[in-house]
Amino acid sequence: MPWPFGPDEDTPEVSEDTKPKRKTKKDKLAEQEELIQTLKFTPRTYTVIMSGYGGEIVLGSVDRSIYNYFKENDIDLEEYAWDSDYAEENEIPEDMRPFEPGCWHDCDNISHESGVELSDYNMIYVNDENNKEVWSCSLDAEALENAGVEVECFSEDLCEDRSDRENTVGFIGQSVEKGTFFDGALDLKAPFDPKKLSIIYSDVEGWCLIGGVSYDGEDIEGMDGYSTSGKSSEFKFYDTGEDD
Repeated sequence: MPWPFGPDEDTPEVSEDTKPKRKTKKDKLAEQEELIQTLKFTPRTYTVIMSGYGGEIVLGSVDRSIYNYFKENDIDLEEYAWDSDYAEENEIPEDMRPFEPGCWHDCDNISHESGVELSDYNMIYVNDENNKEVWSCSLDAEALENAGVEVECFSEDLCEDRSDRENTVGFIGQSVEKGTFFDGALDLKAPFDPKKLSIIYSDVEGWCLIGGVSYDGEDIEGMDGYSTSGKSSEFKFYDTGEDD
């Protein structure tokens, strides 16, 4: 039987690290101030905007025989990707078409993403109901995290991830655009806090595109505000780690 004033063998010891930490006077004052500001706050709708450079990218797999046909006949892949009449004008057999001419974005069985790039060249803005800027930050991952925004990579996709590398080659189609990629309404019942923002992005062949934004756990719908203009494009086949 244990000594009356000693620890009971059946009672686990509580370490200093697991003991609940007492709130400091500073923490309590900060909580009180936050509550006061929330009670004083009139519910309103802000706007979240992301703009700059970004675009659309697809990764797909193409039968190796089609790849060889394009190479042997010196077919311009970029013209084929944009021109819906190219196949007919150049008498390309239907079974030698990687996708319907002009529809490069349909060759996407590996990956298909679009959005603004996660980059310090681009910006996110939060404007109030009078279109006055309340908060802004560059879309650089480190800058966002320093501002308290959660940044999470949703997926990483590579052309070499295709399942049948022996009988297929990869296809990469990319369109670079400039403009507004996201414009969504944010309903607030308390003052805006960037620490409640979350951004998810996808890494496709090293190009990181933002695919979603949420605030305090609620998704913000803003893709309908997509308004961009094309700046450049690139299309290529990818075989065994080499760009062809």
